[in-house]
Amino acid sequence: MAGVDLTRFEAAAFDLDGTLVDSEPAWEKAKRIVAERYGLPVTDAQIAASVGRSMDELVAQVFAPADATAARAIEEEIFAEGAIWLPQVRQPIPGAADFLRDLHGRGLRIALCSSAPERFIRDALAQLGVLELVELIVSADPLPRRKPDPYPYLLTAEGLGLSPDRIIGFEDAIPGARSAKGAGLFTAAVGPEALSAAFAFCDLQAGDYPDLRRKLGL
Repeated sequence: MAGVDLTRFEAAAFDLDGTLVDSEPAWEKAKRIVAERYGLPVTDAQIAASVGRSMDELVAQVFAPADATAARAIEEEIFAEGAIWLPQVRQPIPGAADFLRDLHGRGLRIALCSSAPERFIRDALAQLGVLELVELIVSADPLPRRKPDPYPYLLTAEGLGLSPDRIIGFEDAIPGARSAKGAGLFTAAVGPEALSAAFAFCDLQAGDYPDLRRKLGL
């Protein structure tokens, strides 16, 4: 699809990890360190399946915690390790910050809908130099239903006071894209995997930000 009319949208909602910044190496390291601390194996497949999802699913699969309190304690251990490694290895996705700025300059309101805790979202947006452009941050971390459930994006639309069909969403991973699409957003997949058949349910597929700009007619 080429030349999507952006005037049909009032806001843009971005995922964070993989969409605006590459933080997966830091999160993978954090997950493996904590699993090793507990003497538990974590497979490459489990790590790959956790990309784009909240931490609770991986914790349930790998650690089998006794109850919700124990599960949350393990999540916090992973977050603490993430806080150590993110500043060292997190990198901007090429073209992402400029694209966000351009949409804001065209009058679209900007929201963030991420599975990461809010403190990490704010740190990453500050690193990109776009924190002041973001009107709403929705962290799925404390929510009862997380990506790929539509709830995080429904909450984003509610927070913006907009109908979901007035928002264009940008995601790089299947769980987030399904969350956005399920909530009724026009869903654009962007990233190295986004051109695959697995993302065919999205409204737009782009391999990177230059490709996304072409397909949006920018």
